[in-house]
Order: sequence, then structure tokens, then C-alpha cells
Amino acid sequence: MKKFRYIALVLAATAFTSCKKQLEEKPYGFLSTENFYQTEADANSALIYAYSILPDLDYYSRNFITLTEAPTEDIEIAAGKAADNVLLDKLAVTSVNGTLRPGFQLPYVGINRANLVITYVPAITSMSDAAKNEILGEAYTLRALHYFNLVRLFGAVPMHLEPVDDPSKTNLPKSSMKDIYDQIIDDLTKASGMMDQVRRLGRVNQVGAWGLLSKVYLTLASAKATGSPGYDFVTNADEMYAKAKEYSGMVVNNQTVYGLDPDLVAIYDVNKKSGPEHLWDASADRTGTNEGLYSKLPKMFMPNLNFRLPNGVFVPGGFNEFLTEPALYNSFDDNDKRKTQLIISTIYDVNGGNSGTGPTQNLSITDSYTRPFSNKFNDSGWQAGDQTSCNTPILRYSDVLLVYAEASGPTAEGYNAVNAIRNRAGLGNLPPALTVQQFRDAVLQERSWELCFEGQRLFDLRRTHNMENILVNKYGKTITGDPYFFPIPQSEVDRNPNLNN
Repeated sequence: MKKFRYIALVLAATAFTSCKKQLEEKPYGFLSTENFYQTEADANSALIYAYSILPDLDYYSRNFITLTEAPTEDIEIAAGKAADNVLLDKLAVTSVNGTLRPGFQLPYVGINRANLVITYVPAITSMSDAAKNEILGEAYTLRALHYFNLVRLFGAVPMHLEPVDDPSKTNLPKSSMKDIYDQIIDDLTKASGMMDQVRRLGRVNQVGAWGLLSKVYLTLASAKATGSPGYDFVTNADEMYAKAKEYSGMVVNNQTVYGLDPDLVAIYDVNKKSGPEHLWDASADRTGTNEGLYSKLPKMFMPNLNFRLPNGVFVPGGFNEFLTEPALYNSFDDNDKRKTQLIISTIYDVNGGNSGTGPTQNLSITDSYTRPFSNKFNDSGWQAGDQTSCNTPILRYSDVLLVYAEASGPTAEGYNAVNAIRNRAGLGNLPPALTVQQFRDAVLQERSWELCFEGQRLFDLRRTHNMENILVNKYGKTITGDPYFFPIPQSEVDRNPNLNN
């Protein structure tokens, strides 16, 4: 077996290991590409390798959540934790902030892997067109996701549409935000016509591509409508809202695989990875031997002490780094199940449990050490150590249903969509006869409650031009620097002078 073929198969077999290759390093995949991409098994191995970047600790299993949640009113970084994360929390980010670097690099690792699939799989003659199209559609969707994350985090960035097989190809200039969004839309439109609706754990299908495309169009629509910085290139907000409604409507009306889970807690149960809400997750398992195979994300939310949940389940100590902000916790209605079931506010000592025989510790939202914490990333089977199972949502059905509501506005369709979310949470319907702006503001608030801690809030505040209005004016935060786009990491600018422009 040729050297490349051996390395590629090993990498695919260990698909969820942590791999942080710099773009200036020559990728393994170019040792001898003529000896790989010969069979359908090769194509599937390459695709799994492309997926494997998602649950990396420096991507969806921790760093991405830090980047998108710490600067909002969802979480506060505990005192004494990583200084760069504290600066994110304080909205005082500079180009030398170390948390930004993997947020910029890891999507490009994923893009390069997707580009390998897109470039070499079409030439495989031993595959059926249907099998080839499925793999290519998933690769296009992966590439679109990475660029969607990059453009929302950093604005204009370089755009690689073919594999990087030489260091000289890494020094591209920035592409405009318009060109990046055009490419994202082209990739997702193409992908949605190539894939089926079969569920494959940890992978995306046609329904996921529709959902992601609806979010892209909603971002363009709301950013244009609100005058959010950087989106002057969008010519017509109403057209973008119509497109967002069209594609989210396909998720709502043109498939029967996905829907709302009536059990909120079940959505986040690591033993129910194929629940109806899971359009696309980055999944990790505690049995993995390396970071990236398992996740540490649950420990970021949990207090640093051994305890039992109200149902008696034992939980070993966490890192106590992601503290629930009072602003978020207090914004929930007291009867909202997303507060009572998905945020833990009472724990028991290890000798207690739900029997009531042991003393309790009531976590106070004003306590600087422990606060009510998210139950969304609770691994109920985890007993010790750092290795936890965790599904980090990339795209949930309820997320897309709220896209549909926001894009539809105060119509019967819009009200039905948002009220379905509210009713599941134990709340009544929204008031009738709201104006378009009042309705969309209400949906934005509903997204805050429904999707908190899931890496959505920063993007929602940015696209609706609400960073100052909500974080500063409402919650009294201070913003230093650009609230709408992070600076490209200085280490990347030093490597590629074209990023100065």
C-alpha cells in the first residue's frame, strides 16, 4: 500500500482526533493523491476526515462556544480563568487574543479537507452518481458552514476554493463579504440538490442544507433591515426574508424526518443522538482516547465540586468557568421549562440526591463561585475524569422553526411557528396584532431563551445591530473595539501580509 493511502486511512479511522495543522504546513493529503481517491471507500474516508474537525476542542467542543457566548449576556467567564477568555467576556478583544486564533484556523482546516473531497471525488469512476453526489453535497455543506462561521466572526477573510498543496497558496488576499456570502449560497444551493434526506449520525443531509441556507438568508435580511455594519452590499432585505422563509419552510413543510421534541431534556440526552431536533450535531463520545474524540464542554458549565442532580444522578466536579449571567437567568419567566428543566439551580451533596436525606446546596445566581448552570451539556453517564460525551448542536429544528417565524413576520405562519416553541416551554402565545418590528423583536428574544449556550446569541445580536442596544444600553456592559467583527489574529496577519488590507 502506498504511503499516502496508509496515512489517509489511518486519519479517517481516527476521524475525531484533534488535528491542528497550520495552513502553511504541507498537508498529508498531497503526498501522493494519485494513489488515493480511487474507490468509494476512499471517498467516504476523506469525507469522514473532513467532518472530524467539527468536534475538536478548538472548534465546536469548546472554543466556538467560548467565542460566541462569552461576549454576550449568556455567560460570564469566572474570575481567575484564562485571561483571553475574560477579555472576550468583557468585550475587550484585540488581535493578540489567543482564543481568536483557533477560531480562525480550525475552519480553514475544515475547508481544506472539504476542498480535497470536492476536487478529487468527481474523478472516481467506480462510484455511482448518487453516492458521489451525496458525498460531494456534504462536502459543499461543510465548506459553506466553515465560511459562514468565518464571515460572521471576522468579516472579510481569504477564500480558498481548491486544496492548499503548497505554502504559497496560503497567502491569499481577503475576499469581500459579498463574495463570501455568494459562495456560501452557491455551495448550499448546489448541495441541497445533491443530497438525500437519510439520517447519518454526525452528518448533514438535504434538510440540514436547507436549514443552514435559511439562516444565511436571514442573516443577510436582518443585517440589511437593521443597518448592521458590513452588510451594505445587500440590496433588498425583503427579498432575503422571502428566501429565508422559502428554505426554512422546506424544513418545516417538505420533510417528515425532523420536528420538535416534546421533551426538552431529551433533546440534549447523549444517549438520544438521533432525536427529532438534531438536524446536525458535532458529536463526541466519552469512550474516546484523545481530545476531539471526547469533549470537555460539559465541565466548562459545571461547578467545581462533586454533587448530585435533583434526580439523584452523581456528577463529578467541573471547571466552573462558564457562569450563567444573571441577565439571562432573570429574563426567563419562572414557569418557563427552559429555565426549570434546562438550567440547574439546586444540587445535592454526594450523600443526598432526590430522596431528601442529605443536606442540599442551593446555588444562588448572585454567588460568585457557583451559579445555576446549563443542563444542555450534561453527560448523565459520566463518572470521573475529563472525558465526557457531548453533542454540540450545529443546527436544531427549533432554530430553523424560529428562522421561519422571523422571516414570515406577524402572519399566521409566523405566529404558529413561534407559539409552537413557546407552548412547548409551558408559555402562552405571543400577543396578537404585533407590528413587524415588535414581532421580530419578540422572536429574537425567544431565540435567546431557546438557544442560549448553543453558540447562537452573538450572531443574533450582530446581525440585528443589537450589540450596543442590548449589551450596553440594557445590561450595562462596556464594549471596547469593534463589536460586530473580531480582528483577524495577529499571528495570521504576520504570516500573510495580505490580511493587512
